[in-house]
Amino acid sequence: MAAVVAAGAGLLALVIGATATPEAHVERYLQALAGDDLVTASRLAGLPEGSPTPVGDAGEPAVLAVLGRIERGDDRVAIIAEYGGPTDAATVILTLAPAEPLLGIIPQWSFTTPPVRSLEVGVDQHDEFLINDERLAAAAAGETARVTGFVPARLEIGIADPYVDGRSVSVRLTGAAPRVVVLEAEPTARLERGVLQEVEAFLADCVEQEVLQPAGCPFGRAIDDRVLGLPQWELVSTPVVSLTASSTPGTWEVRALAEVGLRVTVQRLFDGRISDVDTTLTATITGEVVMRDGMPRLTIAPPRS
Repeated sequence: MAAVVAAGAGLLALVIGATATPEAHVERYLQALAGDDLVTASRLAGLPEGSPTPVGDAGEPAVLAVLGRIERGDDRVAIIAEYGGPTDAATVILTLAPAEPLLGIIPQWSFTTPPVRSLEVGVDQHDEFLINDERLAAAAAGETARVTGFVPARLEIGIADPYVDGRSVSVRLTGAAPRVVVLEAEPTARLERGVLQEVEAFLADCVEQEVLQPAGCPFGRAIDDRVLGLPQWELVSTPVVSLTASSTPGTWEVRALAEVGLRVTVQRLFDGRISDVDTTLTATITGEVVMRDGMPRLTIAPPRS
């Protein structure tokens, strides 16, 4: 009987030695992070029950190892660990202190500060962005929203919108990670096509007006002689449209150039001679596109007098 008790005690000591160390606590935390078990990661991180779950790791770590420990004093221990992908593995130092023993006998450890990190994320010309394929939003275009993730998770920050695109950014949540990430947006081909179609429709309405000065249109011709018949306009070239980010977040300045043709018969007042006018003019269209409720809204500015 004594031998059984001794064997049991020895086995318990072995289990405690293997699992109830600060190194083991860190390893379990990192394994939970690597396995996308964010509930377990939150518990091991020491986050209050019911608190929002931080963002996990976007990658699949190729490196997960505890490298060593440093005694900090006051029973605190700093564990040095390496975690990450094959090209972006990071070394982190996580500090732990003794916690309430389990069942009153098994030593437990906890992080002195939960291993989470916050950063501000936004897009200069949009209000939505992606964090590890999850869509998040700021209060308005150009503003940032706070994102909290587990240390040392990798966050993939990007844009997924049919009208706005931009270069994605990868951030590993370590001490060297930036505090603020603002992506630079640019219009997509779909947005450019949509603006072009609206500009073409606007010009199509203009050229249907059989007058020398079409109302509300960015072209016209003044003729001092007598006009015979009705002026005929036509769109000679496809408009060339450019979109430029304005100083107002979420707004794009629009500028388009197009060639329009005019044909009209006139009679000179001086000698009564009749001739045909056949000319080409350049129409310059300006305006702005504003993203509202996820859709672009084009406003064409009135022509300059």
